[in-house]
Amino acid sequence: MKDSSKSIIYALFACAVWGTVYVAVKIGLNAGLKPLTFAGVRFFAGGAVLLVLAASMGRLKLGIRDIWVIALFGIFQTGVQNALFFMGEEYTNASISAIFINTAPFFVILAAPLFFNASRITVPRIAGVLAGFGGVLAASWRYEALRGRYGLGALLLTLSAVTWAGSNIAAKKIMASRDTLTVTGMQMVIGSAPLIALGFKFEGKFMAGVQPSGWVALGYLVVFATMIPFLAWYKALKLGEVGRVSVFGFTLPILGVLTGWLVLGEPLDARIILGMAMVAFGIITVNI
Repeated sequence: MKDSSKSIIYALFACAVWGTVYVAVKIGLNAGLKPLTFAGVRFFAGGAVLLVLAASMGRLKLGIRDIWVIALFGIFQTGVQNALFFMGEEYTNASISAIFINTAPFFVILAAPLFFNASRITVPRIAGVLAGFGGVLAASWRYEALRGRYGLGALLLTLSAVTWAGSNIAAKKIMASRDTLTVTGMQMVIGSAPLIALGFKFEGKFMAGVQPSGWVALGYLVVFATMIPFLAWYKALKLGEVGRVSVFGFTLPILGVLTGWLVLGEPLDARIILGMAMVAFGIITVNI
């Protein structure tokens, strides 16, 4: 099987699992978990397991320069991006956060040609970008005007999407000459440290008052929705062209909205359906 075909399989698998993350995060937040602590514990636990696995397989071999590069990547990818995402979802809901955060592939498509010769900006890709952003606006317009807590949440989610896009471009370069399992685990552990530290400082007593459903959501995220899909996604980026891989992230708003509707009873009306259709059109157009 060609590397390009393998990258598609890895990307689709990662997206299928990630489509459930937004609901699990919202359940955890509603059950008393605080956003910074929640994000930090999720990624520290997941990364630690991956590092233990890498060590047991004899793949945990890093030089000083590797550690510095991965540390900066982890703080940016796991720390900054997830702080923005978890706080943004606290102010909005699972469906809208799924839509906003997954504008990231648009930013990847526009920025990737600056870093990779294989990536190009073409008319179909621009058309896909415009259709996708139109879908985001159509899906979110029914909510109150972008002001107050909701407006702040939307801004934080958009910044998170930009950060995720930059992380994808960085990951493509970092993974080229390094072990995927080691890099994934190391960046999660290092990037989660500032999240946990900030949670201690600003969010009160560590993990206090968490309801049982919150622990279930955290366990699900650590075991099923962190280690496995991130490993698959970085493998996809390593094997495939970054723009073509990132475009599969456009499936996540659809999965996030549907799971939010099915599990949490969040709204699913004509505007959101139109938005999802426009995002889907963007996926097809960019792939063409």
